[in-house]
Amino acid sequence: MTETKKYKELINELYRKRTNGIKFGLERVFSVLEKLGNPHQSFKSIHIAGTNGKGSVSKIIYTLLRTHGLNTGLFTSPHLTRFTERIIVNDREISEDEVVRLIEKIKPFAEELTFFEYVTIMAFLYFKEKNIEYAVLETGMGGRLDATNVVTPVISVITSIGLDHQDFLGADISSIAREKAGIIKKGVPVVTSKQNPYAEQEIYKKASELGCSVFTYGKEFSAELKSIDLDGISFVFQASGFKIQPLALFLPLTGHHQLENASVGLKAFMSVYPQWNENFIKEGLKNVRLQGRLEVVSKQPLIIFDIAHNPPAAEALVKSLKALTDERPVIVFGMMRDKDVSGFIDCFKTYAHKIIFTVPHYERAITYEELNQNCTSMIDFFVPNPTEAFKKGLSICKNNHKFLLCTGSTYLIGELKEYLGEKTLHRRLGELT
Repeated sequence: MTETKKYKELINELYRKRTNGIKFGLERVFSVLEKLGNPHQSFKSIHIAGTNGKGSVSKIIYTLLRTHGLNTGLFTSPHLTRFTERIIVNDREISEDEVVRLIEKIKPFAEELTFFEYVTIMAFLYFKEKNIEYAVLETGMGGRLDATNVVTPVISVITSIGLDHQDFLGADISSIAREKAGIIKKGVPVVTSKQNPYAEQEIYKKASELGCSVFTYGKEFSAELKSIDLDGISFVFQASGFKIQPLALFLPLTGHHQLENASVGLKAFMSVYPQWNENFIKEGLKNVRLQGRLEVVSKQPLIIFDIAHNPPAAEALVKSLKALTDERPVIVFGMMRDKDVSGFIDCFKTYAHKIIFTVPHYERAITYEELNQNCTSMIDFFVPNPTEAFKKGLSICKNNHKFLLCTGSTYLIGELKEYLGEKTLHRRLGELT
């Protein structure tokens, strides 16, 4: 059997573990990790939870650590086009051969593991083997019972919390924040984005119970936006507790929301690595690259990809787009059926030139028949195939001097990236089925 064939076969086997569904609880993960020598205890962890922004914050912290010469691992999810995107060490994705070896190493202990638990353990093993110093770990969903929550980090980070995954995390902001705050550990400092008052209350309550210091954006640290364009943001960062002048910085990720994400990432990094260097920070931020976050795929014509998939993310996206261009977008969107689709579309209804609904090739994608009547009345076109929807949107833009925005789901963006030539393999692996 060729290595590529074996990789595909084992990944498909891992894919089938999604039928195990979501099983909350950390006992299975702790048990398997103990049998494998507790690899999660071999490095320092930075643990990140939140509804929106955690991917950006994770990548920013990771890049800053790397720029300072530290051996660093990054674990994120889901991936856009390749399974190997999820596990990175020192700027290199895990190889397919290494995935095969680790799957086989875990397999004897893995019968009861869910898909995400298996992949999390794989990341921990790989990080131990690579002798990393720091691991930047993004939760899959929630926090308290997320498979990544077996670590005791050097810092806990909680990004913006909003309504998402209510079926699993709770019906209101307080309940969801309580789950996210479950990553807080005794005595470990907490860095958090500016939060809804109910979310902030839950975070501070948990931190107080465990004797943790809390650093909140807009209080202990902040930033001032100087300029924003399609290439990124220029801003000034300042924080109490550091003997520094405010730092003038540039981040090649655009959008107003990235100002807060960058600040949260900076505060977390500077807290865990006090010997940071100002020039390395500037250089590190300039090197941050992240797909699918207000990503400018083309300027002529203007095409933007963004994985916003809930109303708060959609609102932030619209605010940023209005600052970047006076044109109104033609929107191509597709979503998963467990999302607030009507609330999402509502954010765009007065802003979009035209709205095209499509259905990503993924079993959780909401179909046209499943949209309620209010939603369908806000849609201008239904094009079932995403690539055909993309072509139609592009055609409308060219004829009306508009720009194209593709959004609503990681799975849609991954599919369109594949169409545009991105290497792909097992793009459709997800955590929530």
